[in-house]
Amino acid sequence: MSDATEAKAFGVLGDPVGHSRSPAMHGAAFAELGLPHRYFAFHVPPAGLPAALRGARALGLGGLNLTVPHKEAACRLVDALTPEAERIGAVNTVVVERERLLGHNTDGLGLLAALAELPGPAPARAVVLGSGGAARAVVDALAHETGAEIRWVSRRPHGLPPGPWQATAWDGLAAGLSGADLLVNATTVGMKGGPADFPVALPLHRLGAGARVVDLIYPRPAGGLLDAAARAGLVVQDGLPMLLWQGVRALEEWLAVSLPSEVVEAMRAAIGAVPAAG
Repeated sequence: MSDATEAKAFGVLGDPVGHSRSPAMHGAAFAELGLPHRYFAFHVPPAGLPAALRGARALGLGGLNLTVPHKEAACRLVDALTPEAERIGAVNTVVVERERLLGHNTDGLGLLAALAELPGPAPARAVVLGSGGAARAVVDALAHETGAEIRWVSRRPHGLPPGPWQATAWDGLAAGLSGADLLVNATTVGMKGGPADFPVALPLHRLGAGARVVDLIYPRPAGGLLDAAARAGLVVQDGLPMLLWQGVRALEEWLAVSLPSEVVEAMRAAIGAVPAAG
């Protein structure tokens, strides 16, 4: 937990990380709360993650976020995991308790809060694309909180953990989309430096009427998945609302407080996390 009377450094570790809006988001929260803390984006390649986390422990940082590609590797490098992070197999938030690093995962709660900003009931049939840390958190949250029937699409479906979902390769995507009311892209397709296209074409016309399409990438890539989904009359959302809500949960863990609505809205404004429909 951070001491509010002492300025602390917080940050996000990633590769790439230059696109991150987390510094603006958390900076707005600290300003609204009247706290002297600062938040930075640190470019850390995979080989540097162990040293970066050792440094966080030695320097007594206030807390860290982890983004691509560090979420799964961090599970082996922190001192302890919350039950959710252990179950998911990925860490996106690190709480520094004295010299002890505690790994959390707030991505799943962030996804659920972001979905709540869109019209429609809880999903009944969901398709999740990708097998990294973000995908694992999304699948876990949907499985444990919504009871949705889930099809989890990966290049290596046999490597996915067992659970109440159907793992499938990309060649089974078309069948999985039929009648689904939620599609979540948790791959790096569309991210700067990531692949431009999915392994197969996405037949969005197979989704149910009024289905929601969520792309965790931000900023929204021009001409990408969400533009195609909007043209098909589907409800769309980029990754900013999930970024907002996972950040809210992370900040509450670091500061051991419940954030008031005005702080949440300052964070939202700082990153432009406006729900988009159609």
